[in-house]
Amino acid sequence: MHETIPALTDSSAGTPAIGKVPMWTTAATVALIPVAFAFGGLAGMAAEIHPQTEAVVTTCWWASWTVTPLLVLLSQLPLRHSTLARACRWAGWSAPVAPAVTILLTLGL
Repeated sequence: MHETIPALTDSSAGTPAIGKVPMWTTAATVALIPVAFAFGGLAGMAAEIHPQTEAVVTTCWWASWTVTPLLVLLSQLPLRHSTLARACRWAGWSAPVAPAVTILLTLGL
């Protein structure tokens, strides 16, 4: 009468992915991308009046439809290494920054 302990080399008992970004964050970020794209396209009309704000909006506009989808995909990778999982988690939480900044600054123009 003894318990059997699963071997450490058993691949079927693998460790789960460490701390993924919640799905609601991913869905909200993906929903913000087309809105930021539309708003950022309108920001060029304010170039003569607010050139510095328009420069920031244009930069965030480019980032919102180029870098943001990559960050979203990176945040959903099922990594087991703690350092890589932490980097992916940071990528997921930083993904909505560019679309949000684009929308908020365009509304302020």
